[in-house]
Amino acid sequence: MKPSLHLAIVVAGRLLVAAVVLAGAELGVRYGVLSPLFFSSPTQIVAACMEQLRQGTLPADIGITAFETVLGLVTGSLAGIAVGLLLPQMRIVSRVFEPFLMMLNGIPVIVIAPLFILWLGLGLASKVGISVYIVFFAMFIPVYTASLRLDHTLVDALQVLGASRWQIFRNVIVPSAMPSVFTGLKIGSGLALIGAVIGEFVASRAGLGHMILYASGTLDTPGLYLGIIVLALFAAILSFTIDALGPVLVPWRFADEK
Repeated sequence: MKPSLHLAIVVAGRLLVAAVVLAGAELGVRYGVLSPLFFSSPTQIVAACMEQLRQGTLPADIGITAFETVLGLVTGSLAGIAVGLLLPQMRIVSRVFEPFLMMLNGIPVIVIAPLFILWLGLGLASKVGISVYIVFFAMFIPVYTASLRLDHTLVDALQVLGASRWQIFRNVIVPSAMPSVFTGLKIGSGLALIGAVIGEFVASRAGLGHMILYASGTLDTPGLYLGIIVLALFAAILSFTIDALGPVLVPWRFADEK
């Protein structure tokens, strides 16, 4: 099968599934098959979207959650990469801190979120802090593992040739960890959004999490579904953006696709 035909079939299948779901929801709610208390029709969701756009609340909520997510993803990723690369170079320090880091990683974010609210307040800082916390471990663990499992034959060969520790770190350790960095970004992009929304659920005055929680508390079903759909679209955009970074971070993995 030609690639173009394969792509056309995939796109057509996706559009068909989306059309069936939308038509089923619309007809189900309109004719009473689905309860409007638990489900919402696409036309009701569009109406809720237009109303929030008119009031200006939806763009503001999207902007807040997007800012929290991106800042948490960038900060948490940089911290995870730095610690994941440097800690294996200090074997004694690594063995001292590794169990404590694993313990922190095992704490569910929903449990530790109230502490961030207590420490950093109700503003943006606490939501960003939760995102940084959850993204840090998503990046740290694969990078740390890759650094520990480095092919030491290549390192030994470079040492024989007189390479310094900095040259080995820059030319061997960092490039070897780049596939893990890409993996960490893929995982962390979704977790950063989850961390921001959890923070908004726990305590917030704005954001998509606050919007969804408020809609749920007031039985605003169209507003609830609108918030979920916007979050899903934002998560998809974030994922596609990270995918676009793949050829930059690990070009050798994508060389065959050109």
